[in-house]
Amino acid sequence: MTNAEHPLTLLKHVVRLGLGAPGFLARRRTSDSAYQAMVSLFCATGGKSNDWLSRGISLLYPPSPLDRASGLLGELDQGRTSGIVEDIDRQGFHVFEQRLPEDLCNRLLEFALANPCVRRAPGGSGVGPTPVDAYERDRPEGVRYDFSATAVVNNPDVQRLMADQSFLGIAQAYLRCAPILDVMSLWWHTAHGHEPDPEAAQFWHFDMDRIKWLKFFVYLTDVGSANGPHSFVRGSHRTGGIPRALARKGYARLTDTEVAACYPTTDFIEFTGPRGTVIAEDTRGLHKGKMVESGDRLILQLQFSNSLFGGYYPPERITRVVNEDLHAMIGRHPRLYSSYYP
Repeated sequence: MTNAEHPLTLLKHVVRLGLGAPGFLARRRTSDSAYQAMVSLFCATGGKSNDWLSRGISLLYPPSPLDRASGLLGELDQGRTSGIVEDIDRQGFHVFEQRLPEDLCNRLLEFALANPCVRRAPGGSGVGPTPVDAYERDRPEGVRYDFSATAVVNNPDVQRLMADQSFLGIAQAYLRCAPILDVMSLWWHTAHGHEPDPEAAQFWHFDMDRIKWLKFFVYLTDVGSANGPHSFVRGSHRTGGIPRALARKGYARLTDTEVAACYPTTDFIEFTGPRGTVIAEDTRGLHKGKMVESGDRLILQLQFSNSLFGGYYPPERITRVVNEDLHAMIGRHPRLYSSYYP
């Protein structure tokens, strides 16, 4: 038993977590002490602490009834939804047969080539994030380019995805509760770097910003093995799925060598696919973006969580609802959009 797993240490983390609950309920912001306690408990219990908390949240916020189970991911009746959720429960991910329409991908690609973003220099360079007018695809000067969440959620095509009930249906079936859409991200990965960059999430890691969540990754460019495919260790999202030898390192970036020593090669998955490919994934499991060797990769991410308890994200707002479906969904599911719409 390590110091992190000692009963008195675990009790201390539980107390810190409990003391942070009133402040979170009052201010909708988690104290750093409570957040670090959540992460420490996850590492010490192999994820059991998150499982216990999630069961309580499911009782407080049961799944919401939906008008229909169809959308851009296809016609998802109860049988198909259950099969997809079982796939994620077992493997940690599901790749959808249905891809997003070409015209939607085209418009989002045009948006990502014409709008301001923030360039990230390689980690260790000493250069901080730099705002730029646009990503110059033929001569990237950073390993990653991020768009502001405000610009993303006010894009009409993104709002269409935010209102899509097939995404929502899968998310709440997996989370077993009425979810919150709490992270919308859009970014480029480029071939600018010469080695994997921890600041660009190119080392193995697990996410722990929330208690439980599900991410959807949407490829908006064709992604082959050389274009930085998203990678995942099959089954590592399950309780106890990260070996103690790795969990004891805490919330850390891990090398290929460290992770390869703990799993068979058959559990390492690289998600290649044409643009429009959609991947649902529980990033509690070990994952990374493979370093881009040539070309680039544009990816859109939607995250649904069972609670906002956890890491802090600066407040972003939908300033103008231009999608009629989203307007209707906000009225019916206010909790779902509480991160972006007052």
